[in-house]
Amino acid sequence: MNLLNNTKQYNKILLLFLLILCVSSIIAPIIKAFFDPLVKSSPFIIDLLNYKRETYDFGKVMRRIILAVAILVIFLFRKPLMVRSFTTIGIKLSHGWWRHLQMGFLLGTGIFILYIAFFLSSGNMTLNIDAKSFSDLILKILEILLIAGIVGFIEEMFFRGIILQSFLQDMHTASAVCASSMFYSLLHFFKAKLLVSTGFQPFIGFIVVYKSFANIVLDFNNILPSIIGLFLVGVVLSYTYLRTKSLYFAIGLHAGWIFLTKVNILFFDHARTNKQWLYGDSTVITGVLGWILLIITLILIKFVTKASFYEKDAARTG
Repeated sequence: MNLLNNTKQYNKILLLFLLILCVSSIIAPIIKAFFDPLVKSSPFIIDLLNYKRETYDFGKVMRRIILAVAILVIFLFRKPLMVRSFTTIGIKLSHGWWRHLQMGFLLGTGIFILYIAFFLSSGNMTLNIDAKSFSDLILKILEILLIAGIVGFIEEMFFRGIILQSFLQDMHTASAVCASSMFYSLLHFFKAKLLVSTGFQPFIGFIVVYKSFANIVLDFNNILPSIIGLFLVGVVLSYTYLRTKSLYFAIGLHAGWIFLTKVNILFFDHARTNKQWLYGDSTVITGVLGWILLIITLILIKFVTKASFYEKDAARTG
């Protein structure tokens, strides 16, 4: 603990990331031993892990293990990370927090609707609702909304609330935004599908971690458009936090993007096109059009936050 206190914040993040991977890899065989009997007896676990032909994807289990260990490590090392409370990372029930959340969500969904309209008009998307009935459609939309809110909250609290703020302690603002955004982008690809059979495998965790690193390196050219897109997403969300000094607008914006991305898949089929460099895929962020819309979002945030947060707040206090 004393060693961490004398270490620069960005080095703390790197050391703790390695610690998380190490601890996760060590406990992975124990978790596997717990899941092995369940994949043969529990219908829920069988469906969750897609157990077929006596094998299941342990990579999916490993991602959950890493997430749980990350939460534990952050809690244990919250003082060196300067995470004293939710308030210090931008989560506080200040005046107007709900308005900030709504504005972020509306801006995120509004930009995405603009993308869908452009895509539909170009003939590269057709309506094909993936639902059995109207009630099933409503339930799926509500489920997507819930998932979007949870993911938006967790990722913003971790990446902008902890990672970005840690980098800002020892780096210039632009460098901190770029470094945290690249970390955010690459972590989305830190995963590996690994089919395993039942039985004790002591190095299974380390194998998944190795394959996760290897996949990023070996598949780099294919995932580069997504890396660029996610990097820009990180920059926009970081800028949002810096403008508002809280996470609520960023959470709303993030949740809005996730919500419309998943609704997009639920409602539409994407036609294959030789202009994928322009349109990207259903995730939006893999094409030039998506990148342009992210840059437009960045510009809009500057004006929206200026009008909504600075001028109105000054008027109230004046």
